[in-house]
Amino acid sequence: MRSKFTWIMALFMVLTFNLSFAQEKTVTGTVSDDAGQPLPGVSILVRGTNKSTTTDFDGNYSISVSVGQVLEFSFVGFTSQSATITAASGVINIKLEEGQVIGVIVKDAYRTVSERKATFATTTISAEAFENRGNASIIQSMQGQIAGLSIGTGSGQPGADSAIILRGVGTINGNFEPLFIVDGVPVDEDGFRSINPNDYASITTLKDAAATSIYGNRGSNGVIVLTTKRGSYNQDLKFRYTSQFGYNELQPVNIDLMTSRELLQFQKRSGQGLGSTLSDAEIDVLSRQANTNWSDIFFRKGTTKLHDLSMSVGSANTNNFTSFSYFEQDGIFINTNLKRFTLRNNFTGRSQDQKFEYSLNFNANFSRQSGLDGAGTNSIFFAPFRAALQGLPYLSPYDANGNITRDGGIAPGNTDAITADNAPYVLLNSSLMNTDIEDEFKLITGLNAKYTFMKNVTAGMQLGLDYSQFKALERIHPESILGPFQANGTNTTQFGGLQQESTSRDFRFNSLFTLNYNNTFADAHTIDLTGYVEYIKNHFDSFGFVQRGLDPRLVGTGAAFIDGETVEGTLRPYIPTVSSGKAEEGLFSYFANFDYDYKGKYGFNATVRRDNSFRFIDENKWATFYSLGGRWNIDEESFMEKLPFVDQLKLRASFGTTGNQRINNGSYSALNFTRNLYTQSGGYNGTPGTVPGQIANPDLRWEVTEQTNVGLDFGLFGNRLSGTVDVYRKFTRDLFQSTPISAVNATTDIDTNTGALENKGVELFLKYVIYDKNGWNISVDANTAYNQNRMRDLPDSYNGIIQPTGSATTLEGYPLNTFYVVRYAGVNPSNGNALFYTRDGGLTETIRDEDRVNTGKSSLPVWTGGFNTRVSYKGFEFSTQWSYVADIYRNNLDYADLEETNLVNDGTNRAVSAGTAWQNPGDITSVPRVGNQYNSVDYINSTDRYLEDASFLRLRNVLLGYNFDKKILEKLPFSGVRLYIQAENLVTFTSYRGWDAESNFRTTDRGQYPTPKIYTLGAVVNF
Repeated sequence: MRSKFTWIMALFMVLTFNLSFAQEKTVTGTVSDDAGQPLPGVSILVRGTNKSTTTDFDGNYSISVSVGQVLEFSFVGFTSQSATITAASGVINIKLEEGQVIGVIVKDAYRTVSERKATFATTTISAEAFENRGNASIIQSMQGQIAGLSIGTGSGQPGADSAIILRGVGTINGNFEPLFIVDGVPVDEDGFRSINPNDYASITTLKDAAATSIYGNRGSNGVIVLTTKRGSYNQDLKFRYTSQFGYNELQPVNIDLMTSRELLQFQKRSGQGLGSTLSDAEIDVLSRQANTNWSDIFFRKGTTKLHDLSMSVGSANTNNFTSFSYFEQDGIFINTNLKRFTLRNNFTGRSQDQKFEYSLNFNANFSRQSGLDGAGTNSIFFAPFRAALQGLPYLSPYDANGNITRDGGIAPGNTDAITADNAPYVLLNSSLMNTDIEDEFKLITGLNAKYTFMKNVTAGMQLGLDYSQFKALERIHPESILGPFQANGTNTTQFGGLQQESTSRDFRFNSLFTLNYNNTFADAHTIDLTGYVEYIKNHFDSFGFVQRGLDPRLVGTGAAFIDGETVEGTLRPYIPTVSSGKAEEGLFSYFANFDYDYKGKYGFNATVRRDNSFRFIDENKWATFYSLGGRWNIDEESFMEKLPFVDQLKLRASFGTTGNQRINNGSYSALNFTRNLYTQSGGYNGTPGTVPGQIANPDLRWEVTEQTNVGLDFGLFGNRLSGTVDVYRKFTRDLFQSTPISAVNATTDIDTNTGALENKGVELFLKYVIYDKNGWNISVDANTAYNQNRMRDLPDSYNGIIQPTGSATTLEGYPLNTFYVVRYAGVNPSNGNALFYTRDGGLTETIRDEDRVNTGKSSLPVWTGGFNTRVSYKGFEFSTQWSYVADIYRNNLDYADLEETNLVNDGTNRAVSAGTAWQNPGDITSVPRVGNQYNSVDYINSTDRYLEDASFLRLRNVLLGYNFDKKILEKLPFSGVRLYIQAENLVTFTSYRGWDAESNFRTTDRGQYPTPKIYTLGAVVNF
């Protein structure tokens, strides 16, 4: 009997062991394209679960699965594939064919789902779309690649921030940019100059309410999720080294400037300026001596350098990805530069039974940006880009030795020589002698863990940190031309110069706890239910000082600071000033997400979130946001068998709400708007007094956006033609804006929640694989988006319009930043004065506010998009990426200054067209007479004379590369070698007159840093 029992127990243990072994096993493999090239960043999802992984940069992967489960392989631009796990499965190698975009794994801060089962509108681009580009910021490389996403960079300074708009601007005064998530950690949307773009595997843009309502009060402007690269389990140690070198140059200016001879002759005809005092012979001599294009002096060809080393390795239960990077880019303007050092380590591990998984992401970055103040300023001695465009051509840039002058012979503090004419010399001196540096240390780190403590139930935790520390130094050297004026505004003090330093720290902490239940019933019904609790707390502090008066012998050290107790005459001109600040904000939330799927054919999603914000009083602190979404995978229906050319077809629809607690844009803004605040003011007979500084509005609350979206995803003809169409409507209510009140309250307005704003639009993405045979692959894709922005409601006291202080304003029924101006009619041929249309169509020579009309033109774009081509043959590759913006307008104050005829002797050059100014009765021209009654700023602020179409089409990137065949490398220590040459911003087509049609959606251009062309040569070596 005992032997029987022993035999039975032994048999039971063997069966149990075999069953356990069959249920859990590790599958490895390589994913490549149809040419055999490995594909890094391919998403692999275990169907019906949240378990997923990605391939490393050699296309390898490793994942724990059970027999009978199905792996789904997906990558942007390729047809998805699946593989069922059998008892014999150990290594599964996959080849993906280029074509369909549906099937990508969508992963955000909270959820992971295949795009076939997603109910929401998203777009994902992979690393090949943005890595190894010449741009300092990954944001700039996204331009034109995602339908509905508008990116405008208003400066060519390396590492400059961009303005980002997704599906239109949905607020007047609040934050309009999307929320950014890096590996689950929310980060500052303006903090990407210090981050290495080559660390990222994919970027996913979440657009509709079904995708963004789970982010609650932070999701009204959309969400952009960046996922970094990781190692794989059971992977040998592998290295990748990327090196890049190139140069940057100025784009040609679309303005014909006068030469020395033309300008002097124009001045002579006008009776103003130097030319009016010279004979023709003297003009000829001076013109031969100098004909300077000051752009050639202030701008240069800069260099770009990149060195990036990454390594990955994995064992059975751990894997690691580490990267080191150094990037340096000279700006095209002298003395501008960006240097960046980055370190990343992504570590992932799991328990032996694979029920517990954890990861630690660590990213430390340091960057130093050397720049110039004064872009866009009206002060001629602090506007270097204006001097480069408008400097007088008959001034020589050289000294007696033939070198570029440092001062034009102007002694520091010489008030007689510091004139508008000599502005190029002053600004050249400032650029060479003064200092403007900003250092940033940025740390992004996250700890993630999840534990499957019972069947189908997983608990998770995520801790995240985004820490930024800035240190800025601005120094005006005491021996620079402007140095002697810095102590007290005159040149009468013994010591000049100024040193201003500031430092700030921004600490953003995020914690998230989750509980998930996932199960499939009857092989048909799959449900996924997750509950979340999230806490966010942000802290900011700053300190700064300004020291006026520096010892020129000791500049660069603290010993240069002149003692504030030093007395000169009866004054103490060197007393430093100090400043400090401190702020904090927080958010507490709990929310839930429910997903249901029936046989992969029908799906439903619901989200509800409760947010508590510190900004509002107790009655308004809490708000609820929700969404509902559904899908129908029509291609799964039996009747679709009659349409064999349809491979994939999915219909989506969603509705939901999101919020915006950053009602005054900045992260730390509007902290005390619900409180009465008082400030000190002068009282009777000079005594100090206290007066109201702010009237409390306890009724302030969130801005709320409702969004409806209907979308269709499709793949046809063997997935050779694929695409997505989305139609949406976003309606934002309770807008945060100023409302007029009686002046008896000691102020004339108060901030309130009132008004509504609407965005409606259509987005389209198409991709077509033209040819895919015999080693050739030729494909094209394009995206376009149309967005109609409309102000739907203003406070009654405004009577449908906020009266403009400049040229653009807000009107009911029209886009934000609509230009409301007097129409320019030309020049009166009888007297040369400017003519304008009255409101009723008559003519007048006077600019009057009552003649302003709605132009229907706005600084916000209506059409955006881009298109790409890709051709590959065996190891060769060629690609182009174009972007465009259309139906966008901007005031061109640069050109207005160059065509100024109110006066001529203002120390600046002129456009050739200024020479056509009216001279005699009967002249027909568009340029008023010299000495006419209005100047360039008058035209910009009140008329449409220089309101220009800023639409453009730009070749954003063109690349030619070669991947060496692996057979060639067999005897070498390399597993892959790729060489490439590329160019950024190579060609731009536009009618806009200036250096650069691109902007950050501002209403007026004046003296801005133009976007450069960037040429780079690079190599990528795997070993």
